[in-house]
Amino acid sequence: MINAPPTDDHVTVEAQVRDYGSSSAQQDEVWRRRREGQSFNLIGRALGAPMHHVRQFLYQSGGIRLTPQQRSERHLTGSERGRGLR
Repeated sequence: MINAPPTDDHVTVEAQVRDYGSSSAQQDEVWRRRREGQSFNLIGRALGAPMHHVRQFLYQSGGIRLTPQQRSERHLTGSERGRGLR
């Protein structure tokens, strides 16, 4: 079979969106302005970033803002794990 689709329907893909050197505050501003319907060019000018960086940043995320990952409160921190080994 040439170009056959994968048979495993349960493939998990993790993607990391490149930030193009922008801070989390700038990324929040990109999302806010995009939600308001501003163009890539306007967003880029407002942030002092090239328009293609804004476009690529949004393209990589599929246009959907990812929720920040947070560790569950049930998990031990590194220092808490280290204390258990003593």
